[in-house]
Amino acid sequence: MLMKKVALKIISAAKVAAPKSIEDLDEKRIVPKMLLRRRLTRNAKVMLYLSDKCGFDGGKVVYGSCYSEIKETVVISDAILNKEPISPTSFQNSVYNSAPSYFSLVHQDRDEIITISSGMNSSRDALKTAALQALVSGEKILCVATECLNVKNIEQVNRCTTYLESGAAVVVEIDNDTTDACEIQGNGDRGILQSLQDLFKVVNMYENNQKKILIEL
Repeated sequence: MLMKKVALKIISAAKVAAPKSIEDLDEKRIVPKMLLRRRLTRNAKVMLYLSDKCGFDGGKVVYGSCYSEIKETVVISDAILNKEPISPTSFQNSVYNSAPSYFSLVHQDRDEIITISSGMNSSRDALKTAALQALVSGEKILCVATECLNVKNIEQVNRCTTYLESGAAVVVEIDNDTTDACEIQGNGDRGILQSLQDLFKVVNMYENNQKKILIEL
C-alpha cells in the first residue's frame, strides 16, 4: 500500500525541559485570571507556555502525551489508599485532554482539538495527525506534546528520562512545494523521553534553518 507524503512548513517552534520542574512558565501573564490559573495542571502550564512561544493563541490543535496527567492520578490513588476524600479538581484534571482543554478556555478557542496518546510514538503520531488536519483544512495547526512526571516516588521507577518535565511544539501548515523538504532527522535531545523525541527533532531542524519537513500519512 502506497503511503502519501506531504510537506509541512514549520512556521514557529519551541521546546522546554527541566530535570525536575520547569521554572518561569510565565503563567501569570499568559493566564491573568487567578482562579483559572490555580486549576492548571503542569502539562497545561507547559502547553500554554509553548503555544505562547510559538505565537499561537487560537485555531486547530493536536496534543500528544504518553503519560498525560499522571500527577493527578497519583493524587487520586493516594487519597483512595489513605481513605481520604478525592479532590474534585484532581478528578476533573485526570484525563488526557486537560491541557488542551485549558488552552481553549484561556484563549476562548472553539476550534477543533485532537488528543493523541500512543505510547512512545505519541509525538510522531501527533505530527502525522497535525499533517492530516493541515491537509484537510488548509489551516495552520498547533502540534504540541508534553510529559510531566515529577510525581511522588518517581525516582524509584524512573529509568527512561533525565527530564521529569519537558515539551515541544510547532505551528505548521501544508506546503504544496516539496522542494527542499526533508524527512525528520537527527538524534533528538539526549535524556528526553522517547515519546517526545520526534517533535524535539523537528524543533531542532527548525532551529538549524530546516523549515520544511516530509510527513508520511
